[in-house]
Amino acid sequence: MNDAADEREAGHPFLHRRVRDIASGGEGVLTAVVHERHGSRLLRIAHIQPATGTTWTTAADNIRPAWGRPRQSV
Repeated sequence: MNDAADEREAGHPFLHRRVRDIASGGEGVLTAVVHERHGSRLLRIAHIQPATGTTWTTAADNIRPAWGRPRQSV
C-alpha cells in the first residue's frame, strides 16, 4: 500500500482536457496525474473522470488527447 507522503501530484500538458485511455478506450477529463510508489518503483498514474460514471486510473503514458466526437467511456 502507498503512504500519502509517497504520492505527489505532477503536471501534465493534458490536465483538465478531454483525453482517451488507450488501454481501455474510455474517454474523460484528465483530473490529476500523481506519482505513486509501488515497491521500489515510482509510477505516474493518471486519474480520468468520464462525463458520467466513476473515475478510473491508468498509467500516464496511456493517455492521448481525445479529438472529435466523445466516445462512450468505460
